[in-house]
Amino acid sequence: MLEQLGPTFVKFGQLLSTQENILPESFINELKNLQDNVEPFPFDKVREIIEESFEKPLESVYEEFEEIPEASASLGQVHKAKLKNGQFVAVKIQRPGIVNTINSDMFLLKKLGLVTHKKIKEYLNFDILPLIDEFERTINRELDYEVEAHYIEIFKKNLSVFDYVYVPEVYWEFTKGRIITMEYIFGYKATNKESIVKAGFSLEKLAEDGAKVFWYQIFDVGLFHADPHPGNIIIMEDGRICYIDYGMVGQISDNDKLNLIEMTYGFIEKDVDKIIDSIENFSSSKKEIDKNELANDINELIEIYHYQPLKRMNMAKILKDVFAILRKHNIIINKSSTRLLRAIIIADGVGRDFHPNFNFVDVAKPHFKKFAKKFYSPINIVKLFAKPNLNYLISAKKLPIVTRKFLESLENGKIDVAVKVDDSDRMINTFRYVLRQVGISLVLSAVLITMAMLLAYNVGPKIDSIPLVLIIGILIVIILGIGIVKTEKKFK
Repeated sequence: MLEQLGPTFVKFGQLLSTQENILPESFINELKNLQDNVEPFPFDKVREIIEESFEKPLESVYEEFEEIPEASASLGQVHKAKLKNGQFVAVKIQRPGIVNTINSDMFLLKKLGLVTHKKIKEYLNFDILPLIDEFERTINRELDYEVEAHYIEIFKKNLSVFDYVYVPEVYWEFTKGRIITMEYIFGYKATNKESIVKAGFSLEKLAEDGAKVFWYQIFDVGLFHADPHPGNIIIMEDGRICYIDYGMVGQISDNDKLNLIEMTYGFIEKDVDKIIDSIENFSSSKKEIDKNELANDINELIEIYHYQPLKRMNMAKILKDVFAILRKHNIIINKSSTRLLRAIIIADGVGRDFHPNFNFVDVAKPHFKKFAKKFYSPINIVKLFAKPNLNYLISAKKLPIVTRKFLESLENGKIDVAVKVDDSDRMINTFRYVLRQVGISLVLSAVLITMAMLLAYNVGPKIDSIPLVLIIGILIVIILGIGIVKTEKKFK
């Protein structure tokens, strides 16, 4: 039905097929069958768009131009051509009238969303309206080919550290909003493994190199190709990996990087709390989560994977199983995280398709460790505290009031604690320990906030450009932290 409704609905169906965290697997599998291949539009329209965009005849722009497109999709089609300097290029041209078609289709899609969203929310436990809004932003961005060209240049710079990866050149002189002209890449599509093997290339090495590039994008750059399926990868004639079609790009925050590491090591270390924490951080759900039920389901999943050696750990399957649990508990993953996790599933699948024994997690380990070491380094922590932040000043103003109210409540006996007295001595000791922890925590908060305020206003002497107040503050924090740890050990 979606294919009959037209290109906008096909693209929307393809977007729905990526929502493993909210739709049942049966829906996902059906939606993945949607084909974006459509009849190409005639060459006279191609000529018209090019000549209107560049205000000159097609022959004065390109030395050669193949009339039959190499690929045709719902938004545009790609033609092979040659520039006047002899360079072969791929010219992607937007389908004529597609903007008006999408605008009218979006109007209809929004109306359908308003009519059906209550039923969809009732039966499938998610709200389709935000997804439609996100789709409108995405498809409008895809319609501006200059945005894609901009991303190509960014990725070319970012991935230049690898000698086995290549990103096509963009020819800006021949790129407009409806046309993008980029370097034509000769080689083998990643979908054609037989021709790659016949050319003498190792599928195992290509899988490992591709995974290294993927994790580098995630942890070292924070900007990644969000649709790395085999159709968007070409193995060049010299063996280099080339990514094409940068219409779908994702960004990842440091928090999401940490969540991904926590989730992965949660399975390795059999730590349910670590996994649940990462899920909550990935989640955009506002509903209360039944942590006991969630913990039971995660425990069952851990039992499946925990005793498997790392080299056999299938990250794509783990994430799909996690998505199934999220659907059961009506937990919705935020949009940016969904794009990240989906890209991981695709990249892991490509690696395993190239080499069945390939392990995506094993390649990721050095990146996990490097990022965690950098994030938790003393220098990074110092930078965090040294950075002026308005929240410190707000908290500093509130701290005396909060502390005074807390102490008044203690003094007046207004803090009620209901306990069942089975062991009065242990209860008294526990209460003492709690009071001590509260006291230390209050002092610790006061030290951190005061230190931040002094740093923000650059107060006090320095030793080798490091503020003395920072050195003293860190020492106090360490001493108080040791006190908290010792108290906890004694309580245990």
